Amino acid sequence: MGGIGKTTLSKKVYHLFHNQYEKYNFLEDVKSKDINDVQKKLLQDLCDINLHKHENVDKHLHKIKDCMISKKVLVVVDDVGTTKNLGALQLLIDKHAINVDCKSKVLVNCRNWQILKKHVRESAKVNTAFLEEEQARELFMFHAFKHANHNINDFENISMEIIKACGGLPLSLEILGCYLNDICDLEIWKDALHELKGGRNIIGGSDNEMLWSTLRISYDHLNKKHQDIFLDIACFFIGSKKSTFCRAYLNGNDSSSLMLILKNLEDRSLIKWVED
Repeated sequence: MGGIGKTTLSKKVYHLFHNQYEKYNFLEDVKSKDINDVQKKLLQDLCDINLHKHENVDKHLHKIKDCMISKKVLVVVDDVGTTKNLGALQLLIDKHAINVDCKSKVLVNCRNWQILKKHVRESAKVNTAFLEEEQARELFMFHAFKHANHNINDFENISMEIIKACGGLPLSLEILGCYLNDICDLEIWKDALHELKGGRNIIGGSDNEMLWSTLRISYDHLNKKHQDIFLDIACFFIGSKKSTFCRAYLNGNDSSSLMLILKNLEDRSLIKWVED
């Protein structure tokens, strides 16, 4: 889901390992860019081919795969957005590289597994996990108290409540920690916790907008029926068994259609089943 740290982790992997490769490229936030510009950047960085602004890239794209076979290449594709975008990059990835002697690596991240599964084997999928409690505490404390001139012990209990309410999501921990960093009034901390639990605006301006808009992206991209089922689960079925939900929801409706919707919600990291 948005804000869980896919881009942060991808950047870290890239900076740790890129110098072990002959050619390398980090393609950031691909979904928001013109795919022709992204293709040209790949050709320039991997194949040393510089194209003019209006020059057609299509006749050169096969050289990307050739380069990945002949050289040791690292490419990181951040938030690829669509299957069409991924195909347009002409990268040699996973299912297409099985029978090729290739030392190159490709790392792709996105919110929706359905975008990747045509190109990537299930065994190559990595689900980004929420932070464990101690990791979440470390991240929040780093941002909330890095310039603090008040007694941390006075804020220990409220800090743990805020950390729990953030649910291990790095983006919310970071934004709330930064917001509360210069605030010494315990009542304002309590108000922030109350607003967070109610899903309401905590911080004025762009930070607050970034937090909630990031959390809503996957939901907003669902059609109305899928949104309704997601909201039913969120409001009434947290902690229920899958079989209980299906019995309650079907009531004569098509079970195969419901299973597809649930799979879509799961692939988009909007719901998670623990066993059943």
